[in-house]
Amino acid sequence: MSAVAAGIAEAGGGTLLGLGLATPAGGAAAAAGMAGAAAVHTSHGFFGYADGYELNTIYGVAAAGLALIGPGRVSLDHVCGYRLNRPWMAPAALAAAAALTGVVVGARQAQLRASRSASEERG
Repeated sequence: MSAVAAGIAEAGGGTLLGLGLATPAGGAAAAAGMAGAAAVHTSHGFFGYADGYELNTIYGVAAAGLALIGPGRVSLDHVCGYRLNRPWMAPAALAAAAALTGVVVGARQAQLRASRSASEERG
């Protein structure tokens, strides 16, 4: 479940950011995907040389920053008159992404705990 959610968030959010369309939603989705990816790497520590969550964090912060700053003049949002980029959309998109990320990461953590306890009972 978390791999599918991460793939959708990263591909969809990255596409929206690349096009400059619905930038708050795209940035929030990409940031949420990176938060999920960082959660997978927390056991390795922070730094990337040890397969940590450093790079995921940098990408997530950059995506959230793009969601907050908004697109530039060379974007589909600009061409569309910023109809999909209203001031209230960035906080709403980031809040929704944070809530969904919490659900997905929480479900993954519960699944890991269940598999660990099952393997401890067997072994």
